[in-house]
Amino acid sequence: MGDRPMIIIVDDGQLIPSPQAIDWEPPTILAKDGQGAPIDAPYWTCTLSVPITTTVLHLNWFELRDSALHTFILPHPATGVMTAYSCYVDSVNGTFDTRGDCAAMVGVDMVLSRITVV
Repeated sequence: MGDRPMIIIVDDGQLIPSPQAIDWEPPTILAKDGQGAPIDAPYWTCTLSVPITTTVLHLNWFELRDSALHTFILPHPATGVMTAYSCYVDSVNGTFDTRGDCAAMVGVDMVLSRITVV
């Protein structure tokens, strides 16, 4: 991720501070054409792993799973240039530290789908 903090902007307002990881999953191969060339699905998927800072932030991010199209400004998977992408928020799952007597939420994994990358 580099030494510079990165801020992800959602819908021109909500901020997601410095993800620990951004994992892009390219489109899958749906089939092959008559000559054997692959036919790819049109969309990418992106998973953001973010350290949790407050319960309020987690609840705000969880509410993004509203079946609406959202705009995220993310680094392009090939160039790293910050680019606006329209996508859906599929899931927002807490990650937990279970080393002590009781589990504590330490982060959130947010899965974004139906992203068109050019």
